Amino acid sequence: MTVPAWIWPASAAGLIAVVVAEIVLTGRPGAGSFTARRAVSWVAVYVSLAVIFGLGIGITASWVTAGQFYAGYLTEYSLSLDNLFIFYMIMSWLAVPPARQHRVLLAGIGFALVLRSVLIVAGATALNSYGWLFYPLGGVLVWTAIGLITGRQDSQPERHARLMSWLRRRLLPAGEDHGHRLVVRRPGRRTASPALVLALAIGLADVLFAVDSIPAVFGITTSASLIVACNAFALMGLRQLYALLARVLDRIVYLNAGLGIICAFIGAKLLLHALHGSGARWPAEIPAWLSLIVVAAVMLITVIAGMISSRRTARQASGNTAPVTTAQDAGAGRRARLTAEERTALARRFAVIDIDGNGVWQRNDYQLLTRRLCETFGHPADSAAGRAVATGQRALFDSLLSHMDADGDQEITQDEFTATVGHAIEDRPGFDTAARTAACTLLHMADQDGNGALDAGEYARLAAVYGARPDQAARAFGWLDQDRNGMLDTAELALAISQFFTSRDPGACGNAAFGHP
Repeated sequence: MTVPAWIWPASAAGLIAVVVAEIVLTGRPGAGSFTARRAVSWVAVYVSLAVIFGLGIGITASWVTAGQFYAGYLTEYSLSLDNLFIFYMIMSWLAVPPARQHRVLLAGIGFALVLRSVLIVAGATALNSYGWLFYPLGGVLVWTAIGLITGRQDSQPERHARLMSWLRRRLLPAGEDHGHRLVVRRPGRRTASPALVLALAIGLADVLFAVDSIPAVFGITTSASLIVACNAFALMGLRQLYALLARVLDRIVYLNAGLGIICAFIGAKLLLHALHGSGARWPAEIPAWLSLIVVAAVMLITVIAGMISSRRTARQASGNTAPVTTAQDAGAGRRARLTAEERTALARRFAVIDIDGNGVWQRNDYQLLTRRLCETFGHPADSAAGRAVATGQRALFDSLLSHMDADGDQEITQDEFTATVGHAIEDRPGFDTAARTAACTLLHMADQDGNGALDAGEYARLAAVYGARPDQAARAFGWLDQDRNGMLDTAELALAISQFFTSRDPGACGNAAFGHP
């Protein structure tokens, strides 16, 4: 049954009204920051809107069409979760203030929705005219599923690096802050502000990394209007999840496997549909209600399995960690079990992060480090690059403060550092995110040629800021370059930074993270 024409403008008007109401309510003076509690409330609002829309489709058209919408909506929502980390990387690296992130994300996702709609209409027209296109479309989804399940898509950091390099060339030269303005006046002309370029970049990144979700929805329905509706409701709700999930996606340890199963299921559905359309009688048509059940069940199992795995890991870690009482007791007990080589390695590491040499790691150290980095690489302290590095260093320090600061004085002594390196970090996902952010911002600060990686010379300049001599930096570079390709990428630097603060092993590459092997 055909969906009544009035449903579409009415639904669009309702969704726009809710978005405007959200902007007004969250942007008014005194509204405060976009907290997790507020995000949960708005997630509930947008999910409720999607449920109501589906009920309207079922009542006015058919419940089969409603089932297609619900299945497409869940598929689009789940397969877009990975995009949250891309958004977080962009926001963190460019040091976008939290108060502005939600507005920038709204503009970026609005642009993404326009781009997706164009692709959807073109794709639906092509599929309805040429049924054989279901074969390559199904093949793409099955290939994507294999990559997600086997981990082959771990190469995505290279794509992230290329995206960040493009942003670097477009945004960093300005080094200016124009607030929410999208167009700024320069001598003799008007030009796009960094905020507008950032919003466009988020939109393009969303489409770039949505090569699995859009084809997947075509496996459920070829109605362009219905697919656009699935995308609109999913993307508007996705903005709210950013405040909740961007920093903790690593806790959903089986996310890629779950998304891979969904892609494999819908890819198989597309191939069966293509065979059926080619005249074969044996392929069974998978109904919309079954697609809905499979997608919902897979995501539920993925989340539950991830929670169980995280709790088991936490229990194992707590079982292997001795209780800590005071800083002095902790230091004495831990050092008694350290070898002389380990003790020397940890002392050398602490000296690297104690920038001012006063015997404690404190906020002044990373602030001083940020100033030195900006001076070395020629960026004003208030530029996008400077703010990004400051954000990354602050996040790294804050993530370790609660773990290492035994006496709660907001600074970390060498005893506290030595006592806690090698022991489980309670908020490990938060620390891992901070380590990646620090690595990303440091790399892009030092990446003078904009290729998304550091060569030996670029790394030597970075290491010199930490006090490393050229010969030390050369040895450290060889240690950190795990794949021996002559370049140091974000993943390799993030691994080294993580090991610097978590591993006691004198042979770990983390010892050389900042140029002191």
